[in-house]
Amino acid sequence: MTLKAFFQKNWVILTLILIVVASFLLRLWHLGKIGDQIFDEVYFVKFAQNYLTGTSFFDIHPPLGKLIIAFGLKFFGDTSFTWRLMPAIFGTLLIILGYFTGKELSSKRVGLYTASIMALDGMLLVYSRTGLIDIFLIFFILLAFYFFLKFINTQKFHWIILTGIAVGLAASVKYIGALILIVFGVMIFTKHISWRKNLWKYFIFLGALPLSIYLAFFLFNFGTKNFFAQVYEWQMQSFNYNIGLKDTHPYGSKWWSWFLLLRPIWFYFKSENGQSIGVDGIGNPLAWWSSIVIIPLLIWGTALKYKNHLVILAGFLVFLLFWAPFNRVLFFYHAMPSFIFLTLGISLWLERLVLKYPYGKYYVAIYFCVLFLLFIYFLPIWVGMPLSSDQFYHRIWLKGWI
Repeated sequence: MTLKAFFQKNWVILTLILIVVASFLLRLWHLGKIGDQIFDEVYFVKFAQNYLTGTSFFDIHPPLGKLIIAFGLKFFGDTSFTWRLMPAIFGTLLIILGYFTGKELSSKRVGLYTASIMALDGMLLVYSRTGLIDIFLIFFILLAFYFFLKFINTQKFHWIILTGIAVGLAASVKYIGALILIVFGVMIFTKHISWRKNLWKYFIFLGALPLSIYLAFFLFNFGTKNFFAQVYEWQMQSFNYNIGLKDTHPYGSKWWSWFLLLRPIWFYFKSENGQSIGVDGIGNPLAWWSSIVIIPLLIWGTALKYKNHLVILAGFLVFLLFWAPFNRVLFFYHAMPSFIFLTLGISLWLERLVLKYPYGKYYVAIYFCVLFLLFIYFLPIWVGMPLSSDQFYHRIWLKGWI
């Protein structure tokens, strides 16, 4: 086989390797340069340290996210770099998982498009470079979705077991991870899978197994004495806090505004010697504003019974509309699970452009070129690179971005 033939045959996997390596290196680059704990690192890094010192504490989220951060501190030391190391690893793995999910959903092309969009998004980059737990949440949500796709497509028993484990892990980071079960219901309906035939599997592996995993992680908090009573009390405290939270926050935002990018979160900002250094948890505008076109297209595709459109639409809406009834303060990062499904929806329609329209491949090439250029343009305010005042404010496009 000639070198040219080798590249032609393996160009997808070679491109994926390039994307993954570049993304991982970027996530590690100057990872500990900001020595202060930024945004909610003051909570989650401290909670992780408390696990290692045996200090009791209360947090409204289940234990797993902090335990993962604590794992990094335990084995690599407690520094500003290691606070963020496990998110960097999971953020890179998310890109790989995006490829395999897109591939299982449709094709290698959709997988590569999905991985590329994830790699070029600023919000995923920022949350992969900070000691927070949301990157773990979306990784396990997507992992559960991927495993259930494999189960639906193959009907092999081990995939539903792995699905249940992943659901349990997602819920053990933040219990809204369990909302993926609603998406599974839509998948069963659209794929015409028998409820009656698989009911016992669903009860054991999508019910009892995730619940057991969820409960097991609380052993790190409470031990075995009066375990269930303590978990119940914690759950009530957490639920009441989340429902009754009335505090306001300067970076609070409404759920309907998230995909319009009206109010992102500044994690860090410092201005000195005529230079501005900031970390802004905002997404790539092209990817997020694509929702304005892609969501109507997914609805249209669902009406025309296009394959997988209803499933992706359900994933997007389940994790978005969940927040609509809440009166409590909400934040832009609550949109992250929905964005993961948006990347799959974008990729499905980009593939359709290539397959159905003569000049579709050129439109797709233009889309990714603009996405990449915006990524380079906004990169300084995603990774905290020094900018002059003019350069900094040139990247503030909307009033709510500051």
